[in-house]
Amino acid sequence: MKIRELIRKRLDSAFNVFNREGVQIPSTQVRSEYQAIRQYLLDHHSEAHDCIAIKQHKDYRYFLTMLACMEIGIPYIPMKYDYPIDRVEQIKEASDFTLLIDDTKVAELISYTGKNKTQFPDVTPDRNLYIIFTSGSTGRPKGVIIQRQALENFFTFMDEAFPKVNEQDKLLQVTEFTFDISLVDVALFLNRNVILHFSNFENNIFKLGFEIETHRISVLNTVPNNLNMFLSELVAERMDYQCLKHLYIGGARFSYGLYEKCQKYFKPEVEVYNFYGPTEATVYCHVNKITYDEKKDCIEGNVSIGKPLPGVDAHIVLDGQLAEANVRGELYIGGIQLMREYIRNPEQTSAALVSFNGQTYYRSGDLAFRSEQNDFYIVGRADDTIKYRGFRINLLDIDSYITRIPYIQDSVTIAIPNEATENQTIGFLILKENKTVKEIKKDLSAVLLDYQIPEKVIFIDKYPVNVSGKVCKKTLKAQYLESLNKA
Repeated sequence: MKIRELIRKRLDSAFNVFNREGVQIPSTQVRSEYQAIRQYLLDHHSEAHDCIAIKQHKDYRYFLTMLACMEIGIPYIPMKYDYPIDRVEQIKEASDFTLLIDDTKVAELISYTGKNKTQFPDVTPDRNLYIIFTSGSTGRPKGVIIQRQALENFFTFMDEAFPKVNEQDKLLQVTEFTFDISLVDVALFLNRNVILHFSNFENNIFKLGFEIETHRISVLNTVPNNLNMFLSELVAERMDYQCLKHLYIGGARFSYGLYEKCQKYFKPEVEVYNFYGPTEATVYCHVNKITYDEKKDCIEGNVSIGKPLPGVDAHIVLDGQLAEANVRGELYIGGIQLMREYIRNPEQTSAALVSFNGQTYYRSGDLAFRSEQNDFYIVGRADDTIKYRGFRINLLDIDSYITRIPYIQDSVTIAIPNEATENQTIGFLILKENKTVKEIKKDLSAVLLDYQIPEKVIFIDKYPVNVSGKVCKKTLKAQYLESLNKA
């Protein structure tokens, strides 16, 4: 079903929405506020060249503003409410958005009556739907343009792939709308009519656990780092997970250690899915349902991301040629969910979108391989591949082996350039039980070659994360270098 029809169908029927404070918002109020926001945009900002920026606290009105843009056909740019002025100005310069809707503005819009304009602009499948700005390598944000047909393909997949999810299920909306995996929540609300609870999470894992228990949440869509913290022994022993039935995990690597935790703490009826997909390929483009049959789920400590979604094309490319099964190369992604371009950035667009076998593909930068059964596995990042003492090693690949040691809960390895060995490698480990560095390095020698073992091992309680909930290696490096300066 097309996005416009899907939104109208849902808002015309019964639904349940709870705000960040856990208060249910009456359906009549939700419809009234939605219609007012939509009417304002129709009256003032419905031209094809218009682009709207949304900069609100993550709650149901942010959600309504997004839906109004989707229905009308106005491309929108999601921002966090606390974006600094400089970042907002950079995005404004790149996109020329015509309106910024913040908390104050949306409070005005919900009482708008307007001109009662009812003529909706025509929207073709290739019309721009949203622009998500990600951190660019130059320090300036890159705007990823996604078209309507791309998200419609993903929404269709979500509707067909999860028939067990229904209007009795309660979904906790955790992820910021600046992170496109939040559109999983939108899809489940529109397609499956789940009961929608907006979370007050804010990186407090005990608050997340409290919300899951209190609201009896059955559907959770989040990043691996949150689930890792949620399943740590300190938290897991205090929480009741019996209400959870469907977990959608993606946005970062699903480690072998996390795989073991899910196996330990979740009953067999809990469905856990490992999703994969860069922003440039519209939310997610691969998915694997965890079976807990390690022969099916894992190869050499790497958890499968499964097969491409319908309409998505994926290849492993090595030296400009298709790689055979089990050969590592770069993952190329093509098909209907591919981005249009980076806004006003033809150089970066041409570097990211390349022609291969007569079709356009996105060079993901992810090192991967496919099995003989055509399941895909991510083993690292091209930019995580470094030289150490003349050897080429991948930091994420090293972490996949480290986390196979039973007493290691999680591992993040970074590299600091130096002259002696080209790079110094440092492993930041979260442990399940007390161990000395000497004991750990001895056990690491059983799973890693000597040049793969981190030179330095540092114990840590939790990792710094970015706004999307992903582990931030830049912050880890900065904190480590700062500690050296203080020493």
